[in-house]
Amino acid sequence: MSRLAPPTRGVLSFEITGYSQHRGLGVGKFIQSAAVDVGGYRWCIRCYPDGSTTNSKGFVSVYLDLLSKNAKVRAHFELKLVNQKDGYSPVIWCTNAPVLFNTRDAARNPTISWGVPSSKIMEKKDLEASPYLKDDRLIIECHVTVLKEPCVVESSAATASTATAESALRPNLSHDFSKLLETKVGADVTIKVKDQEFTAHTSVLAARSSVFRERFSREQEEPEGAERRTVVTARGVEPPVFEAMLHFIYTDSLPASIVVAGLDRDERSHLWERLLVAADGFDVKGLKLVCGRALIRDGLDADTVASLLVLAVENKCDVLKDACVEFIACTGRVRDVVASDGYGRLKESCPAVFVELFEKAATLR
Repeated sequence: MSRLAPPTRGVLSFEITGYSQHRGLGVGKFIQSAAVDVGGYRWCIRCYPDGSTTNSKGFVSVYLDLLSKNAKVRAHFELKLVNQKDGYSPVIWCTNAPVLFNTRDAARNPTISWGVPSSKIMEKKDLEASPYLKDDRLIIECHVTVLKEPCVVESSAATASTATAESALRPNLSHDFSKLLETKVGADVTIKVKDQEFTAHTSVLAARSSVFRERFSREQEEPEGAERRTVVTARGVEPPVFEAMLHFIYTDSLPASIVVAGLDRDERSHLWERLLVAADGFDVKGLKLVCGRALIRDGLDADTVASLLVLAVENKCDVLKDACVEFIACTGRVRDVVASDGYGRLKESCPAVFVELFEKAATLR
């Protein structure tokens, strides 16, 4: 019989004093924190002051590294930089799903690390002008949640049979609803998106989206005998984006077809932006959070942060808005932001956000 143990959480803190002494260390060369035990495994933070690869040259790269040998561990983690002026520690990258760390095959790959896509935490010039670097001192935090493997207990054939039956009865809503979406059993509504149609269940859509809930509630209030509408037209969204959102509504995850590893940064950003707009339009709050975190994870820069801030405000994505405000107020690149293409739209569309920027900048001074 197997039993899932509760996760174990811990925090790694890497304080780098004399940060300037590590400038010019070279691409692919790193400095490393002391090892910390979390969940029975040894972990450390690696910092590459000149980037971990040629693609990240000009950026600072940060990785969480599993040091335990012959280990296979699943974990969530968040990387943070500590603002030394006000103590605020924004999340600069986080996992949306558990990450598998594997050091069992040490012969072929003696060290396994995992970090942000493209390994770009922040441009070096931005970091050096920010409140994260003060008195030549930088503090990096990593919040780790280790997911324990099931505890397996030897059992007799009878006990094993019972365990199998219990496993079959254990709830697995994500899997069950995925099958429901796939098989269409009991589906009672058709959503038309441009030239495509999607079949779904009003009860599921109403439970997950206030927009659908209000739509279906109005139809239920129609006089008895009135013809019920079973076709809904969804405007302002592309079929592939709606399909991905529908999958998220049923399973709390995005479909395998939404794999962004092969896309460049601009293509990834465009995909997450369209999903965020759709998630706000249909009020799918969980998907908005996923999209906001993904855009933060891909990295903010002076050329695009104003446009992303407009996107965040217009689509009520607080996690992305807070990260954009933090970036503009803390990196010392206000001139570059003002010169960007998106600044004019920010100034025109979101004047209220300048109050937040002013207050944030004031606290830093």
